[in-house]
Amino acid sequence: MNFFFWIIAALLVGMGGFTGYTNWKLYFDSKKMREHVLKTHQDTEVVHIGTMRIWMYAAMAAVCIALGIMILVMPTASQAVEEARYSQAVVYFGLAVFAFAMFGEAMTDSVIVLTPDAFLYEAGMIRFKNIRSVEVAKGWFKSSFILLTGAKEIAVSKKMAAWTDEQWGIWKKERKTTFKNRKERRAEARRKREAE
Repeated sequence: MNFFFWIIAALLVGMGGFTGYTNWKLYFDSKKMREHVLKTHQDTEVVHIGTMRIWMYAAMAAVCIALGIMILVMPTASQAVEEARYSQAVVYFGLAVFAFAMFGEAMTDSVIVLTPDAFLYEAGMIRFKNIRSVEVAKGWFKSSFILLTGAKEIAVSKKMAAWTDEQWGIWKKERKTTFKNRKERRAEARRKREAE
């Protein structure tokens, strides 16, 4: 039984470490891109979406660390429990590492920079004109997607999908009111040339 806990602990620490590396790398790339977009675009808005996941993962990490420490410091009743205590504590510390990794992902996905024609999600700009459709999941365990041109799809949270669908609808309405057809663009260019 003790060997089983050590295997689980090793898997959790390994997976949590790798997931943490990729998620926190993405977080810092996203932060750098966010700063760049805010400097280069005048009409930007920072939107916070789905902060519940941040608190959930932070609480999970704190609880797992507390349980791991509690297992290490509590007196044991038997020799069998004494032998398994360290492997069980490492399992909880592995869960804490995994929760900390997911905390990085939640921090990345919760901040969106909105411009008039696009938005920054994670470390990439998504242009509204490239969105084909948005699938908002119905139910707890179904994924939501943003479907883009070129057969690309991005898995997002339900809140993010609903927000994207709303902003995409606003963008389409504004585009209809300001869109000029080819004839109108040519007439405007002709007026500009004549004015010079």
